[in-house]
Amino acid sequence: MKREWTAPADAEHLPVLRNAVGAYARDAGLPPKVVSDVKLAVSEIVTNAIIHGYEDRSGTITVGAEVTDQLVVTVTDDGPGMLPRTDSPGVGLGLPIVGKITASFGVTTPAAGRGTEVRMTFRLTRRGGRRTAPGTCE
Repeated sequence: MKREWTAPADAEHLPVLRNAVGAYARDAGLPPKVVSDVKLAVSEIVTNAIIHGYEDRSGTITVGAEVTDQLVVTVTDDGPGMLPRTDSPGVGLGLPIVGKITASFGVTTPAAGRGTEVRMTFRLTRRGGRRTAPGTCE
């Protein structure tokens, strides 16, 4: 089942989005390590959207999640898109961290032609390396 959450693009709503996706992954039967990775990845990407996508204006962030043969998480904003920012307050480790803990990720412009969408996939490997059907638990 696909789920989606939308919130204002501010730091106050980051824990709400992170915890909602984490609960979805946990309820889908993913082990605690994967749930933790999902929450970390969502935190990094949502933080990037807040800092870079809405530097001088307000907006919204939408996080979607769906379990098929893998967990796919998308984070979409309606900001100006990925632009260089010489005054960035971060150290630039967010995307490398996400690259390390996901099976894959990609950054695109949404179909609307504005903003940024990050699509992350997580394997459904359970403890002991076994794969189980989506929505089942050990």
